[in-house]
Amino acid sequence: MKRDALDHFVQTLGTLFRMQRMYPPGTKQVYQAARIAAQRLGAWGQGVRITLLGNDTIVQDRRIEVPPASCQALFQSLRGSGWETIYLDPGATEADLEAWMECLISKKRNSYRSPKIVAGSLNLARRSHPPSVLTNAVAGYLEFFSHTQEAFSDLESRKPGGLIRAREIVCAIAARLAVGKELFEPINELKDFDDYTYTHAINVCVLSSALSRLLGAPPDLVNTVSLAALCHDLGKKEIPKEILNKEGLLDPEERRCLEKHPACGAKLLLDTPGVESDSPLLPVVAYQHHMGTDRSGYPRGPACLGGRKLHFASLVVAVADVYDALRTVRPYRPALSVAKACTILIGDATSGKLHREYVSEFFFLLKVLAPGRRVTLTDGNQGVILEVQKNRVLAPLVRGDDGKLYDLSNPSAPALSGVEEEAD
Repeated sequence: MKRDALDHFVQTLGTLFRMQRMYPPGTKQVYQAARIAAQRLGAWGQGVRITLLGNDTIVQDRRIEVPPASCQALFQSLRGSGWETIYLDPGATEADLEAWMECLISKKRNSYRSPKIVAGSLNLARRSHPPSVLTNAVAGYLEFFSHTQEAFSDLESRKPGGLIRAREIVCAIAARLAVGKELFEPINELKDFDDYTYTHAINVCVLSSALSRLLGAPPDLVNTVSLAALCHDLGKKEIPKEILNKEGLLDPEERRCLEKHPACGAKLLLDTPGVESDSPLLPVVAYQHHMGTDRSGYPRGPACLGGRKLHFASLVVAVADVYDALRTVRPYRPALSVAKACTILIGDATSGKLHREYVSEFFFLLKVLAPGRRVTLTDGNQGVILEVQKNRVLAPLVRGDDGKLYDLSNPSAPALSGVEEEAD
């Protein structure tokens, strides 16, 4: 029934488009079509995104194989407009919808922004010559950066448009994942960026989106997790840059200052129009993402909600956050290899700092613990992975260098302690 409400809204958009092409603005036919569309949007009860990538048309997270007859002209016009992503706020009125449609019919190719509707192009992976698969993926990935900077600027200034802009980026990321383009792959190749905060935000957003999807989260939650991941480090705006970029270990006072950024981020998001009412999970993730599953992180004390579990989104973002931080060049150290980063994640999962199941699924996502990979066990032995099961990635079957078989799912067997570097 819920999906029917969305389908009905999309069909009424097609009708509104047809009416506005046939009749002048302000006529009864246009007004009635716009009113019905606004009512159907209200019946759906949440924001709607339409994404056009190549020949794919995606409404929310569903690819439309054959558009309804009433919508074919609308989708054709959207594709010709150059708008690749459209976000309609659930509170959009008939006047908002009419104004947006008028802009579409006028064939203006600039982006469209209003308090309730955003439409534009994210310029994903466009090149004038045939690139390699990796180059093409990297190009599309890098195009998000300038748009993320705009969203960050608006969010940091507490502008209402910042939240809509961030949603637009997340929708594009989710849409690419939905049609099978594994956008997170280039992260393993991209290490050294000039602006760590922006690039780290996108990395964590993409990884969190892919991981939460793999964990079986429903589409709406996947998008919320992705948006929260994009905004998780906004509080670093309040931390002096000399601390963020210090070459060397922080002293105790600097460490205490840095550890304020989760609380700063949560406050900034709570003060941003629309967040508390429409996206209340964002400040939760900003506040919790460094706490650790075992509460060994920060912030600590009574504000940590006693013995209550951290939110699923916070635990997912924490895994992506740690991995990307390890894989990125920082002023005080070079980027760590995949093997070294994953070895640290194994230790954090074993100790309880990170959620063990989510780390296991993350490794499945990265395909880092595949058959043939050399690993180290907690008893000091080394060996080669023979077999990995999806739900037990951290407990593979290993043939040790001593000739023995180790089933790490057996409680009496040693555990996995590290991943060895691959031979050149």
